[in-house]
Amino acid sequence: MSSEMLKTYRDNLDLFIALAKAFDDDSANQTSADGQWSAAFVIHHVADGEMHFATRYFNALTIDNPPIIPFNEDVYPTVLNYQGRDWRNSLALIESIGNLVVAALTPISAEQWNATSIHPELGSVTLTQLITKACEHNFAHAQQLKDIKRA
Repeated sequence: MSSEMLKTYRDNLDLFIALAKAFDDDSANQTSADGQWSAAFVIHHVADGEMHFATRYFNALTIDNPPIIPFNEDVYPTVLNYQGRDWRNSLALIESIGNLVVAALTPISAEQWNATSIHPELGSVTLTQLITKACEHNFAHAQQLKDIKRA
């Protein structure tokens, strides 16, 4: 399970990164008429999400049943200054965190993939479930970047 899961994580993250690199400063920061996020905002969001997700993985492996602290992504663009941030820094962060996660999780045991954390709404969740969620998240936002590029 672990090698397939990490391959999916890596593949989805690599897809996101490749799509993000296809933007330049002008196109990345271009906002849509319908109020959807710019590519830069999507990249900042994924970077912020990857920071949260990596912390959750590492906590699951190093703390007995750690609590998961949810985050309110709706306030992030304003509170965390998406408008003033450089999307290339966020992209570099995504690449670095992805490399760190893959390196850290590659050698873990099958038992460690079942390490649990406690989500306030979902209850007990395994590390495998956390990584699965990240895979889905990264893939969905890769598709979002494709849509933005086509628009």
